Amino acid sequence: MTLRSLRFFASIAAVTFTALVAEAKLARTGDAQVSFSASGPAGLTIVGTTSELAIAETDQDVVVTVPLRNLDTKIELRNKHMREKYLEVAKYPNAELRVPKSAVQAPTSNKATGQLTLHGQTRPVTFSYVTKPDGAATGVTGSFRINILEFGIEKPSYAGVSVKPDVDISVAFHVTKD
Repeated sequence: MTLRSLRFFASIAAVTFTALVAEAKLARTGDAQVSFSASGPAGLTIVGTTSELAIAETDQDVVVTVPLRNLDTKIELRNKHMREKYLEVAKYPNAELRVPKSAVQAPTSNKATGQLTLHGQTRPVTFSYVTKPDGAATGVTGSFRINILEFGIEKPSYAGVSVKPDVDISVAFHVTKD
């Protein structure tokens, strides 16, 4: 086989590999952790968590969807109020972050802007994230802050105690390419 033939086959292999990678789709693997933290008076902190998170890919975007039905603050009455009165989960079951693929760099630490849909409202959010190779997967952590009033969510209040409208959100998950 000549050097020219080897180059030709190497070129075909490279094009084929690139096409396969381009057609690969993101898939979440392993556990995920999503949490929010809200503050109130006298050092009160309310934390809610869920392990439900899905990741998908469109031609243009990476889409992270978090079902809100099982978001848990460890207090059933507070969960009921949060889900039914404030988040209105029956009407708005998911939070969705849509990020242009061109805004995501890996492996790296970076900031990016995406569109967060929550409570039927879509707003831009800037978030910090870190990606790190972890075996066959890539670990992803990210965080951002929102003001729930901007998403049409009433400021939570119970027995005269209200939390601040600024809420910190963090996520951690692993992703692979199928």
